[in-house]
Amino acid sequence: MKITDIVKPENVIIDLPVPAKVQLLRELAGLAAKRLGIEEAPVLAALQKRESLGSTGIGKGVAIPHANIETITEPFMLFVRLRKPIAFDSVDDLPVGIVFLILVPAHKASSHLNLLSRIARWTTSQAWLAAIGSATSREAIHALLAAEEA
Repeated sequence: MKITDIVKPENVIIDLPVPAKVQLLRELAGLAAKRLGIEEAPVLAALQKRESLGSTGIGKGVAIPHANIETITEPFMLFVRLRKPIAFDSVDDLPVGIVFLILVPAHKASSHLNLLSRIARWTTSQAWLAAIGSATSREAIHALLAAEEA
């Protein structure tokens, strides 16, 4: 499964203005629910529950909030670049400005592990992170994601 098959250009969001982690999770839940045609409350609850186990901030300004959702049948992802990095309790204590939201069907709970590992590998490249940070369109970001999968 390719990340760019899941993150369509319309699911790339640039310069989302949120002041804190709580609002970010709420915004992500709302965006995902709207695009998936499902209720927002269960998505938010699942994201909050996962964050309560430990931060999904993986370091270098990147977070990968993820959750299992009963009402979806296929994996869903959003890529979000924040307008301004926010505190996220990341492993390296750096603020987060790049977010990959991953939602997977509850019956395929482990299907996100491959996605998580690929994203984590991408974020080891300072050049890739800089390119993501300076991209001016959702299409440019999508192309950068696609290039990593080539």
